[in-house]
Amino acid sequence: MFLVDRLDGIVTQSDDSEVCPPWLLDLLRQHRDSYEPEYDGHLTDHLPMMLLAMHGLGSDRTTIESRHARYIGRLDRARTDSPEVMNRFEDGIGKRPAYRGLINYLDESISRRGVEETLAEYLPSVLSGWVRHAFHGTIRLAYGIRFKVDSEVAAGLAYLSSAGPDERLAEIGQFASPSERFAWPPSIDIASSRFDDRYDEVIQADTFAVHTHILENNSLRVAEEVLDILNHTQDFFALHMVTGAHALGICAEVLESNVDGIMNAGIAAAYLAIGAPMFIQHARPRSLRMDFAHEVKVAFSCYDQAQRLNSQRYRDAFEVYGRKFT
Repeated sequence: MFLVDRLDGIVTQSDDSEVCPPWLLDLLRQHRDSYEPEYDGHLTDHLPMMLLAMHGLGSDRTTIESRHARYIGRLDRARTDSPEVMNRFEDGIGKRPAYRGLINYLDESISRRGVEETLAEYLPSVLSGWVRHAFHGTIRLAYGIRFKVDSEVAAGLAYLSSAGPDERLAEIGQFASPSERFAWPPSIDIASSRFDDRYDEVIQADTFAVHTHILENNSLRVAEEVLDILNHTQDFFALHMVTGAHALGICAEVLESNVDGIMNAGIAAAYLAIGAPMFIQHARPRSLRMDFAHEVKVAFSCYDQAQRLNSQRYRDAFEVYGRKFT
């Protein structure tokens, strides 16, 4: 299905994989404008990220368009009522109904000023909310950045912004102390079932601040720690910790910012939200049994992290998680 070459144990791509062809840009823009970012009340539309992951791993147009056609039947159509007009970006922060208005505002900003200036001005104020929506706003934004899709940059930043920042997480990250290892916090009792509600309970309990530290070579070591959790537990939300950490790293690169503190605080909070599962370090990856959208995204994250972080662990993971896509 995917057209790839192997070199030193990892897939390599031509530069064409970094740039979306016009037909895919059009498909993504039409999709964004036709469907809500969530469906069935709280489930996230994974399709834009899935299609870009497929493109990044070398899928052809026929395969991508087929996947699109098969997925859209579950989605909620975009609301037809006129979106609120945003005179200021701040007016939409933390307001889920403001998603369409934020998209229009960000489209205009990107058209006038470009992606880099738009992100530099608006992303820092909301990035502390990167865990909300089970990382999906951050992931969608990162895919837009990674593949230079302006419409997806606007969609991802609007989704992230409408969820709102997390001031407590930012504070914990700001005061994180250096350490030689990642200190995973002990589990707490949580009553909720939905991830966002569980995450809110964790933030309110506020037990993980003392366990939040920053490591030497932090991005690599934390990325490999969350990979250990996925490899050992095969947990659905552990997969999101892997793809979320990858996404935050991409956002940090474009901002040229150090996000180690909010990365580690967010990962610790997410770990508690998924039940603080036991795991062993350096666990070996095993074939996943999840839906296509999540499997292809984690395959792409492993492929990309192996190169971004020069991680042999992620190369090894891609050999397993990416096998069905090569």
